[in-house]
Amino acid sequence: MSRWSWPAALGLLVLAAVLPTTGGVALAVGSLVLVAVLALWTATIRRSITAQVGIPTRLVHGEETELAVTISNRSRLPTGRVRVRVTAPPGGFHPHESVFEVALAGRTAQRLTVDVTAYGRGRLPLDPPEIRVSDPWGLHVLTTTGPTPAPVIVLPAIVPVRRIELPAVSPVVEIPDQRSLLSDPSAIVGVRPYEPGDPLRSIHWPATAASGTLVRRETERAWARDLVVVLDLSMPAWPHGRPRPVEAEVTVAASLLVDAILHQRQPAGLVTSLPSPDAVVRGSAPVPAAPQPARFRVGHSRGHLDAMLVHLATSRHHAAMPLADLVRREVRGQQPGTTVAVITGEVTDALTDAMGALRRTGITPAVVHVDEPHRFNGGSPATSTRGIRHVEVPVDRAITRLQL
Repeated sequence: MSRWSWPAALGLLVLAAVLPTTGGVALAVGSLVLVAVLALWTATIRRSITAQVGIPTRLVHGEETELAVTISNRSRLPTGRVRVRVTAPPGGFHPHESVFEVALAGRTAQRLTVDVTAYGRGRLPLDPPEIRVSDPWGLHVLTTTGPTPAPVIVLPAIVPVRRIELPAVSPVVEIPDQRSLLSDPSAIVGVRPYEPGDPLRSIHWPATAASGTLVRRETERAWARDLVVVLDLSMPAWPHGRPRPVEAEVTVAASLLVDAILHQRQPAGLVTSLPSPDAVVRGSAPVPAAPQPARFRVGHSRGHLDAMLVHLATSRHHAAMPLADLVRREVRGQQPGTTVAVITGEVTDALTDAMGALRRTGITPAVVHVDEPHRFNGGSPATSTRGIRHVEVPVDRAITRLQL
């Protein structure tokens, strides 16, 4: 109604001037004053109304969470209806638009919530909340915006790892605590900066005193029980021109890393043919023209796991180097006993040869084959290809219900 309030008041003033009567002039002048007061009232309220959007910045695909909006009125004047609309990219959240309405007295605030479910995957920006404020009678309405919320990173779906039984990580027996096999403390090969999660006993105190920053000893490993996940993100399509199931592949990679670090207490690393997550923002950065492999060193801290999951959240298909070349270039130098799990939708002879070369160095290779269900022959899900463990994962179920 605000767009008609001023014309209506001016119309009454013109009518009173054309047909002058005491009542008509009083009505016209009173309407004009009322509209001016309400306009000033609403403008004052608009400058005093804020809407702060609160939502976790880390969510997992399929996770339900609470989106909260705190609406505050810093003015002493009461408001009419305050309407706040929060929108997210379609396909990122359900519902992708939430509307909150409230009337506030002077110097008060109210927190409103709605349940939303995270879908999709990646770094999802939220639009600034749209705020519509009015006077107590709703005759004058003005619109403004609130501060832009921080983007939400939706991590890949995490499913229980049941069908993927990777080779034993110890050459003889399984050991519940990997620390006794991680390194030979007498074989010091160098130093590197201390990072959170490193054991305190590994600090090299003389080098720390000389450099002024914490430095730790780097020792040779007596036998590794690490896991390195290699994710194939190349763009080749399946038969009939249909795209490969990148969501299933990313889910398998994320689930393996979570299971290794959180459940098996096993150090894990990640290799993909995609740049670091800061270089690929959903919907804004161009697809890199040249292959830029990303490599996360083997580690076991929660921060390390979070960095790898964020990278997987922003991963997508693109033109990449052949998978066999990626394995040869980026997995060299791993310690004997390390399990290298390559997740791909297409197993080629070149990949098998590259994995066989790893096997001859003491590394234990495994292929996790994410494929269409109709291409399976109904045999055992775990087969062998030239001595390399081959685990097949069908994609005939929704990601949130996938049981590996």
